[in-house]
Amino acid sequence: MTSEQNKAIFIRFVKELGKGNLDIIDEVCSPDFAFHSPNFPNWPRGLEGARTLAGAGRSMVADAETKLDDIFAADDKVVLRMTIRGTYIGEPLPGFPNKGERFAMGGVAIYRFVDGKIVDDWGIQLTCPTDTPWG
Repeated sequence: MTSEQNKAIFIRFVKELGKGNLDIIDEVCSPDFAFHSPNFPNWPRGLEGARTLAGAGRSMVADAETKLDDIFAADDKVVLRMTIRGTYIGEPLPGFPNKGERFAMGGVAIYRFVDGKIVDDWGIQLTCPTDTPWG
């Protein structure tokens, strides 16, 4: 697959997740999927890990709106800068707002593709109040 094809797959992936279509995970993520984060070193791998990641986001943020601020593709990687806005409904966590507060989360992520499927997800997120200029 070309880098532009991978980019198109990723954009579709984000749109479908935004609609609540979790079946897209089986279509777009590899059985070898790995989420790489120093905050979660023992994150489950494979499709179950991808489903857990998508579910975690949905259980933490109500009325989430994801904006892809920048997206680039080269070779087997898709790189993006994104902003997620919504209402925090998750458990108390350091650096996150109180339950019921609106917030924005900016992030930069790198996704590696093999044969049109996401194999690796590396990302860094920063949470801030929604009145903070972002993007």
